[in-house]
Amino acid sequence: MIQKVGIIGSGTMGFGIAFQFITNGMPVVLQDVKEESLELAKEKLQTYLTIFRDEGMPFKDSDEIIKSRLTCTVEIEDIADCDLVIESATENLKLKQKIFKHLDEICAEHTILTSNTSSLSMSDIIRDVEKHKGRVMLTHFFNPAHIVPLVELLKGPDMKQETYEEVDAFMKKMGKVTIEVRREVPGLVANRIQTALAREALSLLEDGVVSEEDLESAIFAGPGFRFASSGMLKIMDFGGLDVWDIVMEQLQPKIESDVRMFPIIKDKIDQGNLGVKSSKGFFKYPGMGLDEYVIERDRSLIQQLQTFNKREKAIDHA
Repeated sequence: MIQKVGIIGSGTMGFGIAFQFITNGMPVVLQDVKEESLELAKEKLQTYLTIFRDEGMPFKDSDEIIKSRLTCTVEIEDIADCDLVIESATENLKLKQKIFKHLDEICAEHTILTSNTSSLSMSDIIRDVEKHKGRVMLTHFFNPAHIVPLVELLKGPDMKQETYEEVDAFMKKMGKVTIEVRREVPGLVANRIQTALAREALSLLEDGVVSEEDLESAIFAGPGFRFASSGMLKIMDFGGLDVWDIVMEQLQPKIESDVRMFPIIKDKIDQGNLGVKSSKGFFKYPGMGLDEYVIERDRSLIQQLQTFNKREKAIDHA
């Protein structure tokens, strides 16, 4: 039974995962090599407790009780007795291999070791794992991890089904929506879909078919609006599979399918226009810092989460 969780890395993803767990009653040990990163995580914790309350989603426990569930440390050995460990360090293969090898040596025999990666191969990451070979997997959260419901689960090649089901049940208890990735593929599931959408969107922009503003509206007010209430397959069901069969036959040969460079991105990078963090990307972000824009986005996502949760409850009771 999972009664204590260790998280490696207190950055954007690690913080979000920790927040999700401690607000759902789970003790967490958050480890990072930098003390200042842990201090920042503590500051963000109070900020987001306030934001959730302001947006009409207060937690059943007091802020003090929730905060008491979080232990911060720079020592990786402090997570050795955790039942589940989630690695959320920088996307560097050698670093992750080193971390997993160390975890394999120090963690209790029953500990389940997982990685939050989606861009690196699980097989490569767990290359040096021996003692916990049957207890390794991927648990891929989406940014912001304490708001976006989805977690993709991919069990390791030697993991027993009962161990996978234990993690799956735990994630659901923590308020997440899980999917099983049945075999290892680069990018797993959701990021592959997102990348396919990005490739077509960028090609339309690059080829002069649409402006940046209108492209954003086309996605946000069109497919994106529908995606907020259902997935792709239900959209096809409502549209009629016979209609979608014709759409696929007609459009699939014509949409972007090549691997190509997009100068429109490269040029912006060369100009230092990296997005919100530099105050300009495809759009301008004046007058506020990155954190303020992130909080503005997250407030909107929390409102969306409330609608999502109401819908899920209605489906469960149907």
